[in-house]
Amino acid sequence: MIGRILLSLAAFVLAGFVLLVLIGLWDGYEQETKALGFRGIYERYLASQAGFTDDAKAYRGIVEAESARTAVVAETAAIEE
Repeated sequence: MIGRILLSLAAFVLAGFVLLVLIGLWDGYEQETKALGFRGIYERYLASQAGFTDDAKAYRGIVEAESARTAVVAETAAIEE
């Protein structure tokens, strides 16, 4: 009985420690993301997928250009119909 309680307590303490470590790592990553100029972690993820790992301005420029191109194409398609 005491062994089971100690084992449960040890597991709980270990889980809490892991949680605190993960929170610390996440906070550091979030601060680095903001320092690089990204609006959030998801934007940084999308930029890394597009090949702009550490350049928020270049990523936003590409996204805005793509958005403008898509709007022109949609407008042209609407006029043709």
